[in-house]
Amino acid sequence: MKSKRRSTSPETSPSPMESMAEDSTPSPFHHNDLIKDILSRLPIKYIKRFESVSKLWYSLINSDDFISAHLRRTSRRPTLLIHRFHNPTGSYFTISLIDSLNAILRDVRVPFLNSVIRFPKIVGSCNGILCLDISPCYARSFVLWNISTRQFRLLPRPRINDSRRAYWMVATGFGHNPDTNDYKLVRIVNFQSKLDESHIVRAEVFSWITGTWRLIDVKKTDAKLASWVTHEGQYAKTMNDSFCWIANKFGDFGNRRCIVSFDLATEEFRQIPVPDFSAGVCCKIIKFKESLGLAVYAGSGRPLNRIELWVFEEKCNDNGSSMYWDKLHTIDLDFPGIPIGVYNDTELLIKRVDSQCVTLTFYDPYNESYKNVPMCNSEFSCEFYSYVDSLVPVISAGDELLEEDEEEEAEAEAME
Repeated sequence: MKSKRRSTSPETSPSPMESMAEDSTPSPFHHNDLIKDILSRLPIKYIKRFESVSKLWYSLINSDDFISAHLRRTSRRPTLLIHRFHNPTGSYFTISLIDSLNAILRDVRVPFLNSVIRFPKIVGSCNGILCLDISPCYARSFVLWNISTRQFRLLPRPRINDSRRAYWMVATGFGHNPDTNDYKLVRIVNFQSKLDESHIVRAEVFSWITGTWRLIDVKKTDAKLASWVTHEGQYAKTMNDSFCWIANKFGDFGNRRCIVSFDLATEEFRQIPVPDFSAGVCCKIIKFKESLGLAVYAGSGRPLNRIELWVFEEKCNDNGSSMYWDKLHTIDLDFPGIPIGVYNDTELLIKRVDSQCVTLTFYDPYNESYKNVPMCNSEFSCEFYSYVDSLVPVISAGDELLEEDEEEEAEAEAME
């Protein structure tokens, strides 16, 4: 149910901020600029309360300019979002935020939980919006959710279905195209094929601006994806305004790999070769120092505590462009661990599982220091994402907005 706007009680003395807005006449430019600067520094729950001060403030807070200014501030200090599973099926789970290594985990209430058949899977986190896959399988139902504003939006069903041919594997990605200020969700569907048939793959993209799904040209898809398989349940890593997935050669899953990328602006697929690692070696796409990277670990003949960091270099010179992979670091930890991402551009996040619990390790490869933060019981698992507070709406103009009602919102605030 759509929540009602809060209004200031007549018996309550106005705050200095509210007093600034009592005059409904247009303010001088420098006055508005000062208000915007002050408001953009406040936590979102206070900013939302100031929406009811005046029409002028409501328009200011919901303007694209203010939302962008606020996002620029919060993006300097991202938090970690932790998705923890507490039973084997994943039906009992928690989503929590931690804003620093010393902070206590704060659980986040999922407002649309009653409509979820199975536990939601997080497709991506971008500019304060989470994209969740709430379908039982094959990524067929999605929700956009802004934790900070408590707004959520159920997306229309994708166009690609299994009415003519059975699904095999589905990969997804969610991110932002800064050129058009559009948020896009991409869905790559690999269909089951007979032994004597070619690999069939189709792709589609959802646009936040239009609110619709659009099929990607089959010729573009076949040219870059027909020989490669992006695996089931794989969520893209966003890199330089492109989605990136690890893909295996069709019919040769064990040995030949590449990175499949999707440009959010041109909506073109591209293949990026990867080093020829031995069979059984695991690769994780990461963003390291603003570059496309790979964290390489495990595999036949490799120590379980060893992680290699590789970055992809693409340079232009008089002789044309050159592309190559450079191994930056070889890390030998004091324990076996699985790399899961990068925090603050250079700190490697490592998931360590022992007999007692799952521990998140922040490792700095430059000074070889690390800090361990216990996360959850080792019986089950947890996943980690970067998150920032933002006012970015989950809807575009003309779409229906869903929010928590006042009672649920008050209950959630009381828990914070």
